Amino acid sequence: MLPIPTNIPTQNNHRVALYLPDQSQSDFDRLEDMTADGLAAARRALCAMKHWQNPTNRALLAEVAELTNSVAKRRLLNDRFCDAASAVIAHMSHGCFEAEPGADAGQITHDLNQALHLSNRVRDLLAAERDVGWHRGMRD
Repeated sequence: MLPIPTNIPTQNNHRVALYLPDQSQSDFDRLEDMTADGLAAARRALCAMKHWQNPTNRALLAEVAELTNSVAKRRLLNDRFCDAASAVIAHMSHGCFEAEPGADAGQITHDLNQALHLSNRVRDLLAAERDVGWHRGMRD
């Protein structure tokens, strides 16, 4: 085995620069990231909702409790989370909360919509994977 030279003459050198385009990941490669982003958005919305006066609507209180429970258990990919988030968004659009100073209903709605969108996107990708597998003969 020949030793690696420590002194290389500059006249016998050349450099090669290789430029590659950015390789973007597909949504399927980012399932975990999208789920974590959805949980973070739901958590932000719940945190901001603490600045609202207590609503008197029992149905709304039950949905907020279900949403809080889902986020506490880090369960974003189920019907209970989606139903609760959708119900809270609907209640907010009807003005069921009274804002205290510093509360931002638009941001809460945006965060809940983002969490719901990410939950549905991940669920859609997982369902597509399951269905494609079934058509390829990977049946249970």
